[in-house]
Amino acid sequence: MIQSTPPIVDEETFRRYSGISLPRHVSYPMPTWWSDATEADAEEMRRATERRDQPLDRSLYVHIPFCQALCKFCACCRVILRKTQPGAEERKNVYLDALIAEIRHLGTQPGADRPLRQIHWGGGTPTYLEIDDITRLVTATHEAFTVADDAEVSIEVDPRVTTVEQLSLLRTLGFNRVSLGVQDFDPQVQEHVKRIQPYEMVRDMVAACRELGFVSVNFDLIYGLPYQTIETIRDTLGRCMTLAPDRVAYYHYAQIPEKIATQVAIHHHMMPDSQTKLQMFLLGVQMFGEAGYDFIGLDHFARPDEMLAAAAREGTLQRNFQGMTTGADLDLLGVGASSISHLSQIGFLQNVREPNTFVEHMDTAGSAIHRRKPFTFDDCVRQAVISQIYCGARIVPAVIEARYDIDFAAYFERELGIMRDLERDGLVTVESGNNVQLTFPLGRVLMRNVAAVFDAYLDPEAYRTGEQHCFSVNA
Repeated sequence: MIQSTPPIVDEETFRRYSGISLPRHVSYPMPTWWSDATEADAEEMRRATERRDQPLDRSLYVHIPFCQALCKFCACCRVILRKTQPGAEERKNVYLDALIAEIRHLGTQPGADRPLRQIHWGGGTPTYLEIDDITRLVTATHEAFTVADDAEVSIEVDPRVTTVEQLSLLRTLGFNRVSLGVQDFDPQVQEHVKRIQPYEMVRDMVAACRELGFVSVNFDLIYGLPYQTIETIRDTLGRCMTLAPDRVAYYHYAQIPEKIATQVAIHHHMMPDSQTKLQMFLLGVQMFGEAGYDFIGLDHFARPDEMLAAAAREGTLQRNFQGMTTGADLDLLGVGASSISHLSQIGFLQNVREPNTFVEHMDTAGSAIHRRKPFTFDDCVRQAVISQIYCGARIVPAVIEARYDIDFAAYFERELGIMRDLERDGLVTVESGNNVQLTFPLGRVLMRNVAAVFDAYLDPEAYRTGEQHCFSVNA
């Protein structure tokens, strides 16, 4: 088989910029800079959403934390609860009761009459829930909110525990998208990270999803795990192509055992080095491109006719805690342990992280709000610029100026000066009107360095010289 060459990145420049710990900007400002909150704070922020000139429709994120087994790389908010454990059924039901109570509470808040245009169940493992649990949760959502007829309704699926019966019920209840946690197809990698799911298992689940009529089947893949090599990644990507997922999130593994205790058991000495990880990423760019996928944002790929690719073309793409998603013009409501609400132009609200604490708060206070970040004007302006970088690999000052009534060149005089530095290093090109375009592939590979220039909460030199440890296990 003839194999074309992946894109080439200048290795010296890559080394200078890539050794810096920078945020992934799934939110701006990052959770590091949020503060404690009360339900009164949350209520005031929710009421502010209805005082806007044009109140927005809604998106709902539902967090199911339970998993049957531990994956060693996982940084998600999850609880390992084997169904055979004493008390497992009761613990699940108590959490589900609290989750439904929060949904009902939000259904009485300002703006609850505005339709839900997106619903996403994440985890954890949402299909840990039994058939009756799933039906009960969907029913509660429809009783509390108006769900649009054409809503995008998605769920994260673990092929190891999900049954065709569950998939059939989900389809009947209106779910139209599934996201499969694949991660890697290599047996040695799977064994080490404790995520054993043979190719045939994933193949059969994809076939079942297609037969049931799910309009989009998405994969999550991870590169940079122990025992991965260029050849094993090439094989994983090739197997991925044979199953033709509609979207793929191709994530870089972040080893931060000081934040994620389970990663201590990872064989870090068997992880590929930074240059090999770069080649793994570029190989993915090459192979997905050759297979006809559009390269979206920092680490996503989608078929040209898929909604994510369409959103990228139409400018309605966004980057949030779910990765790259459609619906930039929606308020996001989060329910469940650790979940985050993003109220556009208003701020972030986050629930307590631990599921047991979430249940206690819902029982005693009727709310589990724990942290918040009201947006300043500057937050909103910079959020819009950073979103342009991650979602479009560019900065278009005219759009920012029209939206916020600012002189972009004056407002970002320092940052535009740095763009000239980055241009000399080959990360960006600065065009007329101060339009900035990230280069391919170097600028796309170092996208976080470009975005860091506009992050007012970081050291001004963080994008190239500093050590900024802004990681959060919630983000």
